[in-house]
Amino acid sequence: MSESLDAGIYGGVNTSGLSRLRYDVLLMLCIAAVLIFGTSIMSEALSNSPFLYVRHVAMIIAGVFALLILAQLSEATFMTFAPLIYVGCCAVLVVVLFFGYEAKGAVRWLDLPLLPRFQPSELLKIGLPLTLAWYLRNRPPPLTTVDVLVCLVIIAVPLSLVFAQPDFGTAVLVGTASLCVVFLAGLAWRWVLSASVLAVAGAVVAWNWLLSEYQIRRITTFLNPDSNPLGAGWNIIQSKIALGSGGVLGKGLGEGTQSKLSFLPEGHTDFILAVIGEETGFMGATVLLTLLFLVFLRGTLMARKAYSRFSQLAMAGIMMMFFGYVITNVMMVCGLLPVVGAPLPLVSYGGSSIVTFLAAFGIVIALQGR
Repeated sequence: MSESLDAGIYGGVNTSGLSRLRYDVLLMLCIAAVLIFGTSIMSEALSNSPFLYVRHVAMIIAGVFALLILAQLSEATFMTFAPLIYVGCCAVLVVVLFFGYEAKGAVRWLDLPLLPRFQPSELLKIGLPLTLAWYLRNRPPPLTTVDVLVCLVIIAVPLSLVFAQPDFGTAVLVGTASLCVVFLAGLAWRWVLSASVLAVAGAVVAWNWLLSEYQIRRITTFLNPDSNPLGAGWNIIQSKIALGSGGVLGKGLGEGTQSKLSFLPEGHTDFILAVIGEETGFMGATVLLTLLFLVFLRGTLMARKAYSRFSQLAMAGIMMMFFGYVITNVMMVCGLLPVVGAPLPLVSYGGSSIVTFLAAFGIVIALQGR
């Protein structure tokens, strides 16, 4: 009975000439439900921009193909190419600094001929967990000082390039999830306490010397959005209005005034949850967040059952990356965190984010090893 149950959950098809396909029914069903929910909302949010909607759907299709292909690769393949993926991520981030596409005062994208514009920093959501897992796979806990310092260098090199774009939000979120990998590998508590002290000191240094004017404005606006209701505080105020006006059941798809009348900027990207709350209400937002939590829960359980230390750490890092973006976006939209430009995974418009997360879930399925 247990073997048949595992087969139903984890999948596997054998036909002549076709090797065993690797997939996970529960994870893929939850992901499909999130994509269908998000796409239905996006059809209304982008009703005035059909080209963007078609591009959004195309990126989802590309991401699904990436998931299915990567899910069939072996653990040995990812272990072999992890260092090369890391070097490639760093190299392309250097290219961005010199030849990147500038928008809204930041240089974060590459606009290459015959390719859609993409954000190379998204690749770190895959590259850093794999590289850290590769380095830590044969290092038993507790980690030595040398191991911790090497991990910090592995994390710091690409994130310093991301910070220079500037993209403070991505640097913090990806860096935090990467540090979780190091912690799960067996980080001693003295390192955690030291890191806490350094984090406070780093925040002081960043506030006074590193953060740009617009980044500081985002933080001060978070603390008091009404201080500049027609400027920096506009997004947070309008987001709260959208969420509150939706009530329990919402106004109906396409009936949200905050997004339709352009009161809510970035309604199809960072603030898509506010649009969902206004149009589908508390119930619709709860259903979506439950589905996202089920994706995280399923992926985490798969990581716990993985057969090797490399797979466990890589899968845990990817799932922490996913969870970090979800919780940050939710808190940002609710006004509980500063606006840091964190899209809602699998839902917000943005081809780089969708393709990267779907590809990452393909790696999770592959590393489970069933």
